[in-house]
Amino acid sequence: MNSLLCIIILIITLISIFIAIKAPNKQGLIPLLIGSNIVSIITSFKHITIYNIQLNASAITYVTMLTSIYLLLESFSKKEVKKIVNLNIIITFFSGLMLWIMTRYEVSLTDSIGINMKNVFDTNYRVLIAYSITTTISYYIMIYMHEKIKALYDNTFITLVTSYLLVGIIQEIAFNLISYYHIFNIKIIIKIILSTYMISLITSVIFSIYLTILSKKKVIK
Repeated sequence: MNSLLCIIILIITLISIFIAIKAPNKQGLIPLLIGSNIVSIITSFKHITIYNIQLNASAITYVTMLTSIYLLLESFSKKEVKKIVNLNIIITFFSGLMLWIMTRYEVSLTDSIGINMKNVFDTNYRVLIAYSITTTISYYIMIYMHEKIKALYDNTFITLVTSYLLVGIIQEIAFNLISYYHIFNIKIIIKIILSTYMISLITSVIFSIYLTILSKKKVIK
C-alpha cells in the first residue's frame, strides 16, 4: 500500500511541476514551492516502510520543494529567488506554529471521532524544530550549489542531481540526528538516513530526466 501511495504522490508531483512550468511567467513555481513545503512539514512526522525499507514520508515532497527552487533559479534572478525563499521560511515557521497551536485544543468529552494530536507533537516537537532548521540550510545550499555547478556545466540533469547529492545528505543527517538522537538507536537512525536519502536521490533523478525531456520539447517547438 505504501509503495502505491508513493507512486501516486510521485505522479501528482510530476503533474504539479508541469502545471507550474506552464503557468504564465513561471508564477506557478511559487505555489509549488509553498505547497510542497507545507506537505513536507506534515509528512516529516511520519515514517513509512516500503519493501522492508524504512524512510521518512516526506522524501518525495522534499525533493519537489528543492526542484522548485532549482526551477525558480532558472527563471528568476538570484535576488528574487532569495526573497521567495525567505517568504517560504516565514511560512514554514507560521505553519509549524499553527500546527502546535492546533494540538493545544482539548478534545470534547462528547467527541467520539476526534483525534487528539497533542501527544504526537509533545513527543515529536523536535521534528518541527529540525525541519525548520534543516530546510532553511538546504534552501541556501541549493542556491549556492546551483550557481557554482551551472558555471562549470550548464545541464539540468547534472545541476539538479549533483545539488541534491550534497544538499540531501546534509539535510538527512542533520534532520534525523536532531529529531531522533536519544530516541531511536543510532543504527536505526542511520538506516532511516540512508533509506530516505536513497529514495530521494532516485526521485531527484526522475525529476531531472523529466525536466530534461520537457526542455527538449520546448526547444523543438
